[in-house]
Amino acid sequence: MTGCVIAGFSKLEDVLQELTHAPAQTVFVSGGTDFINNGLGNNAELVIDLSQVAELKYIKDLGSEIRIGGGTTFAAIAASPVIKAKAGALAQAAGQVGSVQIRNRATIGGNIASGSPAGDSLPVLAVYNAGIHTAGPEGARVLTLAQALNGLPAKELITEIVIPVAAGSRSGFVKVGSRSQVTIAKMSLAAQVIYDSSKNMIVEGKVAMGALGKTPVCPLAIQKFFSQQVVDESFAANLSLLLAETVDEMITGRASHPYKKAAVRGLAHDLTGLLFAACNRN
Repeated sequence: MTGCVIAGFSKLEDVLQELTHAPAQTVFVSGGTDFINNGLGNNAELVIDLSQVAELKYIKDLGSEIRIGGGTTFAAIAASPVIKAKAGALAQAAGQVGSVQIRNRATIGGNIASGSPAGDSLPVLAVYNAGIHTAGPEGARVLTLAQALNGLPAKELITEIVIPVAAGSRSGFVKVGSRSQVTIAKMSLAAQVIYDSSKNMIVEGKVAMGALGKTPVCPLAIQKFFSQQVVDESFAANLSLLLAETVDEMITGRASHPYKKAAVRGLAHDLTGLLFAACNRN
């Protein structure tokens, strides 16, 4: 970072104004938890510190959707009553990001922008079909998660994440890593289902598998499995089988294949437990 300039702002308007004449090698930092490890600043000419931009730190419940500022920390997300009630999987994932110290610094926008396949928020945002809002010199855009993970243009920052809220939604997140705590996911699962309590039936749903590819994998076979699915004792076994088949399709021949095939079976049972508990709550 020799010769690099670091600039800090308190207003988003000032950040966007700076970007109109900023050099091409401009990078953003907010929580900064991945900045050194990922080498993001190695060739930077300008580093823009977003950590003091209050406009990027919020959680808003608008009824049919939840809006989260890109600079919102995982600690705030994990503790939010709104997130716990309406997007439980995100609260669960946020509460498992790194250590307490990391959660107090790391932001959801940074987790997306870093694009690590092991990012805990990514499979959750995939099952919620979240919209990723960005801003930059060319104006504002709304991207899918997959588009955002394929790489943002230079000088474009994530300003907001929008999560649609559906009636009857239940969700869960589980992961496995090298340690039981403060661990990077070697495999993770997130699911959202729409549950009809009068029929004890899942109407529809979606699963996303994290740390399996560059972007979360959302098997179509699982979506079909969830359609009009009765919640019974065979649920976990059938889900486990389908997820293991997806691992076979994705990474057969890779050194991690045997581990991840076994891991996803166990995670399927853990995820089922969370979904059943959520479905049994009013």
